[in-house]
Amino acid sequence: MKLLLKLLLSLILLFLILISLGYGILRSQWGIAAACRWISDATAYHLSIERFTHSWSHPLTFELDNMTFGEDGQPALLITDKLSFSLIARQLLTPSHFGQITIKQGSLVLSNLTPEATLPFSADRLELQAVKLLNPYPTNCLSAKKIDGVVIPWQPSQQAVLGKKFTFNFSAENVHVGGRQFDKLIAQGDKDHQILTIHHLSGAVDRGTFEGQLERSAEGVWQIPYLALDNIRFQTEKPFVDMITQQLSTDVTIKQLRVNHLSIVGPDWVINDLSAEGINLRNSTPPEGKLSLNAGSLILGTEEWSQPHLSLTGSGGNLHIDRFTAGWAKGTVSAEGEWQEKERHLLLNQLVFSNIHYVLPSAWQAFLQEKLPSFIDTITLNTLRVDNGLLIDITPDFPFQMTATHITGNHLQIAQHHQWGIWGGDAEYYAATTTFNRQDVRALWFKIKANSDSLKLQEIKALIGDGPVIGDVDIAQSSPRSFSLSLRGEKVPYSAFNHWFWQHPLQGTGNFDLKLEGNFSLADGVKSAQGTFTTPTFTQKKVP
Repeated sequence: MKLLLKLLLSLILLFLILISLGYGILRSQWGIAAACRWISDATAYHLSIERFTHSWSHPLTFELDNMTFGEDGQPALLITDKLSFSLIARQLLTPSHFGQITIKQGSLVLSNLTPEATLPFSADRLELQAVKLLNPYPTNCLSAKKIDGVVIPWQPSQQAVLGKKFTFNFSAENVHVGGRQFDKLIAQGDKDHQILTIHHLSGAVDRGTFEGQLERSAEGVWQIPYLALDNIRFQTEKPFVDMITQQLSTDVTIKQLRVNHLSIVGPDWVINDLSAEGINLRNSTPPEGKLSLNAGSLILGTEEWSQPHLSLTGSGGNLHIDRFTAGWAKGTVSAEGEWQEKERHLLLNQLVFSNIHYVLPSAWQAFLQEKLPSFIDTITLNTLRVDNGLLIDITPDFPFQMTATHITGNHLQIAQHHQWGIWGGDAEYYAATTTFNRQDVRALWFKIKANSDSLKLQEIKALIGDGPVIGDVDIAQSSPRSFSLSLRGEKVPYSAFNHWFWQHPLQGTGNFDLKLEGNFSLADGVKSAQGTFTTPTFTQKKVP
């Protein structure tokens, strides 16, 4: 028994001597350099440490100064001024697992870690203090400065450098993600394999701030329980339609959204001072949820909308326009209706323009010949009303002006197969005074009736000079869009028609009967017209 006790004491003494010897060797520069060479040669990693330090006031904590670590054949993964690690009882069974690892004022370059690699260390707690996350390659999208944070526990695995299951708490001064900079970022949450939950996320971006919560399911579907954006201002190179289409194509659910004073500047569009509130928003097909938008102004090309308000509800397979109002062209516009996603049909139950003074853009004819966006095939106006409008076209070839204009329309189909036009419905038009190519016309009134075959202007009534004019126009809807015009009047100055479509000189005042036929094009106007201009004293014929 005494022999066994002496042998045990001798082994303990030898163990203590070996530990003391190893401790002394590691404390020397020669010893720590030799240990680094041995680890680099014996493992798949390279290691460099300038100094090994230890304080007996914390006997289980050790510090490594000026350390670099990485895979063989790869640049350094970690470069740090100081790394400390704490030993625990589990070290006896799992030497590579530590109680705590702390990295101070270092740099992590995650792109220098190959996907199939697994780091050989783990810890109950990983702590970062003022650590940089570097991004040496332009194709990578994440970098950060002054990261402070904790991961509990830290158990890295292949393609999961932070592990598969852990809680985290991070803050960073500057974070770059996908070309955008976030400042004073704070994130708290946990990860359970493919399920990621961020209980709190906040920071500053684009001169504003944000706060929210994020959840990602095991299938990769994102949900945002809460998101608040305040005073954010940014620029984009995307056209307005592309910007909206991109946002609608992202599969995400936002349970509660709050936006205050958001401004966006695009290449030819601006949204200024936008505020919004949303509940249970989902970019699904079709969209779901309720969204209310208000802005100081919206500029699209040359058009400016002041104080626009839009309320939307997505349900039942449709996106309902509960309310739209805005100041436009010195007047107001309001609408309500729905977008039927499956049919790509924009149906407006009501569209009202009041007191607008609108100068048509110089390329308005070319615009009407352009195709609508792919997500809008048909546009129908169940009720259209224009009250006291002023419409002006300054095109040099054929300028016109319509003053005190009133229009009422029912079931007007103004687009089909992505093409503008009047493809169905009926309307009444009245303008107190009009000028067509410098010729005045007063009290212009007519009816519009349209179907898939023809567009008719019926019961045209007007005053030219002191003489009344009545007539009809019939235009075919299909190419070559043949038309027929019939007008007759009394005590009308014949020269008025020289300002429009009649090239022969006309003089005098009196009664007339006009018949004209030809083809019509929105781009070129009347083409290949022929007909007769008949008065009590003469008849003129027009040929192509």
